[in-house]
Amino acid sequence: MNPFDFLVLGSGIAGLSFALKVSAQGRVAIITKKNRAESNTNYAQGGIAAVTSREDSFEMHVRDTLEAGAGLCREEVVRAIVQEGPARIAELIE
Repeated sequence: MNPFDFLVLGSGIAGLSFALKVSAQGRVAIITKKNRAESNTNYAQGGIAAVTSREDSFEMHVRDTLEAGAGLCREEVVRAIVQEGPARIAELIE
């Protein structure tokens, strides 16, 4: 039996981001449904909610996200996610 220091449940962006961060501190095991590509992140049409170009704006992105959410999204959560998006992308690139 192989001991692991961290057990990650799921192969979506949250699980894989966590696994990447802690991999320098120990051995990581990732458990996923069927295969690595089987995650909601993989099915997300467009990926991460973030303003990354001059053609886009924070308010336009928030509005588009709220419209796509069909009334199921809380605006304050959408704003926080869109605000944090560029920093999270930068973390993944590093």
